[in-house]
Amino acid sequence: MKKKTLIVLLVIAGLSLNSCNQKYTKPLNGVLDFVFKSEVPEKVNKIKQEFGFDENYEKLLDEKKDGVGVYSVYGFKDGTSSEGYGIVIRKDGVWSAFPEICHGKNPLARYDKKRNSLWLTGGVMEGTGVFVEKLYHIKFNEDGKAYLAGDIDPYIMQEELCKKFSYSIKNDKITFYASESKPERHLSNLRRWFDKITASGVRELCVRENTVKDMGGFDEKAIWIGEQLFYDISGDDLYVYFVPGVKFVTGLVLHYENMPTLMARITIDKDGHFTLSDENSVVWPFEGSYLDEDYGEPNLDISYRRNDGKYNVQIGIPRLTSLDDGLAVMGDNGLEFTATDAAGNPIGGEIILKGDTAVVTFTSTTWPLLEQGTSFRYIRKEAIPGE
Repeated sequence: MKKKTLIVLLVIAGLSLNSCNQKYTKPLNGVLDFVFKSEVPEKVNKIKQEFGFDENYEKLLDEKKDGVGVYSVYGFKDGTSSEGYGIVIRKDGVWSAFPEICHGKNPLARYDKKRNSLWLTGGVMEGTGVFVEKLYHIKFNEDGKAYLAGDIDPYIMQEELCKKFSYSIKNDKITFYASESKPERHLSNLRRWFDKITASGVRELCVRENTVKDMGGFDEKAIWIGEQLFYDISGDDLYVYFVPGVKFVTGLVLHYENMPTLMARITIDKDGHFTLSDENSVVWPFEGSYLDEDYGEPNLDISYRRNDGKYNVQIGIPRLTSLDDGLAVMGDNGLEFTATDAAGNPIGGEIILKGDTAVVTFTSTTWPLLEQGTSFRYIRKEAIPGE
């Protein structure tokens, strides 16, 4: 009798909490269904642990002060391709070869002097609408010999991201969430169920409106990740990024129109195990096309540059001028940009985001038609009904 009473109370509590919370979220779905396995071309397996011989290399990193160099093998002198495999590392004159590392077309490398180790990223899946990276961690012995200390497989990372992020759909609006607490493990079935219906540890990240109207509506499993998964290793902290894709009732491919880029910070312990921190957020919230407030014309375009963390900015001022070579960095209040005015002189300012409205203020100008302190407002294109 007591057990039945307890279950009834739990059900009532769950219904009550759900009615107050009004947040029904679904987990993301993963496209990848396998652990990546290297199939190294036979010729790459024979690369030497030094320069010369038959290989053609591309320099990824050359830290002369620290005596570290990283080079990718992109082919051989007889015209044979490396098929995206092969890394050679130099540390204090000692060479180490890693034919099994898949670097793809756009690998990145960073030397962590404090920890005397290397971080590498390589594209293991590349194609139209597909870009999936693998993260490699290289360490050095006392004699300078490099060894592969660990890696993060795309499938494993995808599974962790699916646990961390969720979504809900109402009409054509997709809302993304991130969990803010780690799930408890080894709970009884009843406790797991109770935690599920009372869970409130999610934080709303952003809302995007579906712009694809002719695909029969959302599939039951609408939001997927795994086809666009990559890393930022440029600073002391490591970050993973992904772009969720939308699956519709009709059609075989995912659609990425108007989808955000989401991120999580990676923490790796001394044993090489990684976790995703609670510092999840929308990355590059400024990125996108904006319409000017007065005329409703596309006059502001902001795009993120993954190679250096800066932004390309194009600003149009209706009936006055356009700035097509803007370059911006993230500042304390928003983006801080510089460009060239119509007279060929430097001009600068800041862009502050207020919801879906970007406010552009010129803080440094010598052009007489554009005084210092002048501001213009632009509205994100997808925030306007019918756009």
